[in-house]
Amino acid sequence: MPELDDGNGTTDHEPTFQQRILALGVPRGDGTQFMDLNAFTELVASDPEQTAATCRQCVHLAKRRVGTWHGHAQLAQALAAAYEDEFDDDTLSVWVADELASAGIVVTEPEVGILDSESDQMISIDEVPDERPMLITVERQMLDSADIYPFVAVFSHHEGEQGPERRQKLRELRGRVAIAFDIPQDDPREVWEVPEVRAYVALLSERMPYLPYYFLPGRLRTLFTWLSCLAPPDAWSEGGVRLDHPGVALQAATALRYTRRFAAWLGDDPDDVARLVFADWPEGFLEHLHVLVEALGDRLGEGDGA
Repeated sequence: MPELDDGNGTTDHEPTFQQRILALGVPRGDGTQFMDLNAFTELVASDPEQTAATCRQCVHLAKRRVGTWHGHAQLAQALAAAYEDEFDDDTLSVWVADELASAGIVVTEPEVGILDSESDQMISIDEVPDERPMLITVERQMLDSADIYPFVAVFSHHEGEQGPERRQKLRELRGRVAIAFDIPQDDPREVWEVPEVRAYVALLSERMPYLPYYFLPGRLRTLFTWLSCLAPPDAWSEGGVRLDHPGVALQAATALRYTRRFAAWLGDDPDDVARLVFADWPEGFLEHLHVLVEALGDRLGEGDGA
């Protein structure tokens, strides 16, 4: 994590916001750091003006090639992305991209951590052993603020560089992710009945409709929860949602369509991915979805599939 300085080696200690941003770096012990994304997005949401000001200063220092200028450029991009997600305003992101491009600065993807459920330690995606499932818990503060940036940073095909190495990293996460939501155990509602969870999943689906590509089949029934949250309330039943409900079938077909397109973009086998994602569903359901996708055609739209 870079220090924000005036270019002469003097650290600028006055802006409290900047100090708090820099304090979010989590040392790994090897000279590099992770960023606590939950706290980062919460801080951005608390002060949009200081976010923009800090972002501009980072770009200024990066363009001057001052100190750890590449770190400044990465931080500027992260601030702008969090600002866009929080306030639905891409002005800062566009400005940062234009400024860095005009200065000939190419920013590599910042390192993003995953909380390992076995060790309770933050580890890099690159360090997660192959095939190990990864449980991601959406904590209460993320639900309350509709903070999806941690998912965007790790799983989006638009985040960071988009070359072969990035695609390989994303392919390695196929079928390994389970998502849980921070709901009190004494809450009598099913998880998909909680309005904040439904709103969160709807936002994720809008931004990354291909996210089921990563879901771990069967574990915590992540795909089932995903579709239940997107289904209309009249599709709910005592044990979950009715698969024969038109609204559920539409959401499942949409997930299938975008997941297949995303797999193809990654250079993965769409048929293998489809079978993996829907591996634990009733026999014949996947075939029904393929027919529905073909029948609906353009009505599902192109969207952000890849």
